[in-house]
Amino acid sequence: MSQSKRILFLYCGGTIGLKPVAHGNDVVLSAPKDDKDFKEACEPIISKLNKEAGVEVVFEMLTTKDSTNMTPDDWTMMVERVCKAQDEEGYDAVGIAHGTDTLAYTACALALGLHGSELGKSGLRVPVCLTGAQNTVYEQGGDGRFNLENLFRVLNEAIEKEYADVFINFWNRVLLGCRALKTSEKQFDAFKTPAFPQIGEINSHGVFFREDVTRKKSNASSSINLSSKFGNGIIGIELSPGVLPRNIDSFVNSGEVNAIVFKSLGEGNVCTEGRYNLLPSIENATKKGVPILITTKYVGGSAIASHYEVGMKAIKAGGIPCFDQTDVAVDVKTRWLIGNSICKDAGSFTKAMATSYAGEVTEL
Repeated sequence: MSQSKRILFLYCGGTIGLKPVAHGNDVVLSAPKDDKDFKEACEPIISKLNKEAGVEVVFEMLTTKDSTNMTPDDWTMMVERVCKAQDEEGYDAVGIAHGTDTLAYTACALALGLHGSELGKSGLRVPVCLTGAQNTVYEQGGDGRFNLENLFRVLNEAIEKEYADVFINFWNRVLLGCRALKTSEKQFDAFKTPAFPQIGEINSHGVFFREDVTRKKSNASSSINLSSKFGNGIIGIELSPGVLPRNIDSFVNSGEVNAIVFKSLGEGNVCTEGRYNLLPSIENATKKGVPILITTKYVGGSAIASHYEVGMKAIKAGGIPCFDQTDVAVDVKTRWLIGNSICKDAGSFTKAMATSYAGEVTEL
């Protein structure tokens, strides 16, 4: 590509832009009041990119808050902002600086919201990449500046290769956003896609994508068919020895819960004996229209419920298997399916959880 490239760079807070603030005898990292300092810290990186690669970067602040405070409302706002950047403003890519704690949630939400619910008809024609850091951009020897520089390198290469998907770059990896998990709160190499190949690698020679697992824009429709809403009333429950059925029933019977995600033991295994037997609770929830979605709490695992009797019984009782989707993806996808009225009963949830809308699950 010989023409000038334009990247919209959205600042959404997180550690990468935090400032040290004194609290008594302690110094803690706090969200800045505005984007002034972070914008100044980014300016040398952006100027160099413009000079060397002919890329114009437009800086825009969405929020400075800690990512722990990000909500589905923020996801909707970000999906709609990316859509506008592509369809109305003509940007070639969108980069996002974001806190790491909920980075994987936002990436998955963007992937589903932008690719949409019409299979094979995604209107996303530009690459979207998120990054964050374990250290601030101001800290010497940390990963803040390193990841930020690589964000623009990844986007520049993705524009050249005409890729159109939602990525995460972190340390030396480029990952598919809807497959990613944060696996460490201190390691620089903190994000991985345990059940899916790494999309790309960043090394001393450049950014290298895997052609076989990276989506091109060639099949994209003329505009994004937005599916930008995310529902509420989703409860996640980690299954451990001693979870009482009456606790599950209390959520279901409250009338305030729209879905429950079981983070199960092993491949979708659920206790089926004695007073801790959860099968009647699954049956009760299914009858009352509250889907029980069964994923695994083990990184890189798959809730297929086909090898063990306890897993098969849970599915027969009405539980819905979520296969190799991460627990993050299951949570976000469930909110997305409800928020956009894609699913309304157990049958439709069963079908949707086996369907790949944005690459979030391996279809059987």
